[in-house]
Amino acid sequence: MGLQYVVAKRVFGFDKDKNVKYVAKSVGSGELGTDKLCAKVSRILGIHRKTVDLVAAGLVDIMSEEIEDGKTVRLGDFGLFRPSFVGKCADTQEGVTASNIVRKRILFFPGKAFNAMLDKMSVTRMAMPDTDYTDGSQGNEGKPENPDISDGGEEEDPLG
Repeated sequence: MGLQYVVAKRVFGFDKDKNVKYVAKSVGSGELGTDKLCAKVSRILGIHRKTVDLVAAGLVDIMSEEIEDGKTVRLGDFGLFRPSFVGKCADTQEGVTASNIVRKRILFFPGKAFNAMLDKMSVTRMAMPDTDYTDGSQGNEGKPENPDISDGGEEEDPLG
C-alpha cells in the first residue's frame, strides 16, 4: 500500500504576506501494537510469543541504561539511537548552562534495511470522499423539495 498523503492548506509564519500555501501531509494507515508485533515475530521464528516479548523488553531496558549513560546504541540494520537535546541560546559562553536545555530526546537514524525499504516505498495521494452537495439537493436525496407536494406514490398508513 505504501505511504499516503492528503493536500493540506497552511499559512507559514515566515511568509510576510501570510499567503495560503498547500503542502502534502502524510496520513497514517494504522498502528501495530507490541502484542501483535511479538505474535508475528514468534510465528516467523517458531518460538513462543512470551519469549519474543521478554527479549524485546530486555532490549529496551538495556538500551535505556546505555542511552542514559550518553552512549549511542547501534542495532545493526535496524538503525542507530543517539541521545540529544534542544537548548536555548545565550549571549555569552558563561550564559550557557545545563538550565538552557529545554528538551531531551532520542534521535533515530534508520539502518540499511529501513533505508532500502524507504527508497522503494510508494507514495500516493489519498482519495478524499466528496462531501459537498453540488447537485442542489442539499442532502434531501429521494425526497420532494416541497413536503406539501406529493410525489404521486402511495404512502403507507403508519397505524395499519
